[in-house]
Amino acid sequence: MRPRKTLRALPGEVAAGYADRVQEILFTVRIAFFQNRLGRTDGVSLEVDKWRVVLRDRLGHHVRYCSGNDDVPGNDVIPELYAQHPVTWRILRNGTVELTDYAREEDLERDIYAHADVIEERLLAYLRDARIDLLIPNNLCSGGYQPAAAIAFHRVLRKTGLPAIVHSHDFYFEASGEVKATCQTVASIYERYFPPKLPNVQHVVINRIAQAEIRRRKNLEATVVPNVFDFDQPPWVSDAYNADFRAACGLRADDLVVLQATRILDRKGIELAIDVVAALGERERRRGLVGVRTAAGGVVGPDSRIVLLCAGIIETIGISGGYWPALQEKAKRLGVDLRHVGERVKHSRDRASDGSPIYSLWDCYVHADLVTYPSLWEGWGNQFIEAVFARLPVVVFEYPVWKSDLGPAGFEVISLGGHTTGLDAAGLATLEPVIVATAADRMVELLRRPEDRRRMVERNVTIAREHFSLDGLERLVTTLLGKARAPGGGGAPP
Repeated sequence: MRPRKTLRALPGEVAAGYADRVQEILFTVRIAFFQNRLGRTDGVSLEVDKWRVVLRDRLGHHVRYCSGNDDVPGNDVIPELYAQHPVTWRILRNGTVELTDYAREEDLERDIYAHADVIEERLLAYLRDARIDLLIPNNLCSGGYQPAAAIAFHRVLRKTGLPAIVHSHDFYFEASGEVKATCQTVASIYERYFPPKLPNVQHVVINRIAQAEIRRRKNLEATVVPNVFDFDQPPWVSDAYNADFRAACGLRADDLVVLQATRILDRKGIELAIDVVAALGERERRRGLVGVRTAAGGVVGPDSRIVLLCAGIIETIGISGGYWPALQEKAKRLGVDLRHVGERVKHSRDRASDGSPIYSLWDCYVHADLVTYPSLWEGWGNQFIEAVFARLPVVVFEYPVWKSDLGPAGFEVISLGGHTTGLDAAGLATLEPVIVATAADRMVELLRRPEDRRRMVERNVTIAREHFSLDGLERLVTTLLGKARAPGGGGAPP
């Protein structure tokens, strides 16, 4: 352990019992990441893991995870942070989807603030017991799902004066359509607490659009820290553990696998992936695919299947719950072999209760031939960068942050354009048929021409390594830590 070093006295109202902690910050800092859930395959969890690599493995700090889910070894748990906690879930559904369980708005307000009291008490105890020096909440103070948690974090940061880096991957005001305040109580909480305006808080966002919006809406300055990837890790390859991945999913070596690695959520635009896979399976294109060698070493033949494989969890936060059934119905109507294997895929390799293997998300990429990334809205593009590392061609709908942050880097993709033609009767997005047909033709070309495909993916790797590597994250995080130690501590206006 590095020696202690007195660095500064933090500002703010210092609660009794915390004076000794805020007068002294370790040169080796004790950092806690907070989120609704950690250790899963969602983008926030995966990004926190990258920050941990930089903070713990590269810079030598102590890092802990504190979340609501108790299914990941090593996580510290505050149950009320979890979206599926009974009280948290009731508040979430009534505050952000539809106010149905309360006769009066005042009753919801009472529950929110009572729940905030509980979370505040648990947070203070945790910070004291774990001797935390720096807090990094992720999305708890921005996305809009957890009004009680945002209130609690604001109180705790104000009372303790501890420095915080509030990492906002998503905001309640974005056009993702995930959350909408159902009443004035929740709207006012969003305005006051999402995100916190305190002198000991630094704000981090993941794209330029969010940076401009938080400045315009909240008069707060934020640092853009793009999501990154470890391009120095060994490549993902077929090995003894994942060799049977296709068989476990009911697939053959000669099947063509199109991977949809994201969570299953309305804004992910998976219906557009169904459209393009349906076009890929039309007679003339299928003929063009005969003889193509698959990622599993098989050869596409007349009886090979084209499978759209969904590896992410079926999300229920903030949506009606009808998205996945609507996708299944559309796939059936268009003759697309749509499969969900999220129950077999987790953050890391594991074993199920019956001893069968649980695969990591990376194992899915090893057995994929193409990746679809048709999101209508993303705060960034984690699964896109993962597909680039896996050296796979990617089908992309050019969502706003793609246009502002990722596309300008020069990536070569199979484009679905950047405009939909509206929604169908099931509420699913639609595209001009010519856009879908052009994308499907390009998919066939790349599958038939390995050298063209290799040139594309290697160029994309070079671009991603230059712009979105762990080295860049280390530089930005080091600057943030330096500001947290400096007089004033946060850099955010009061």
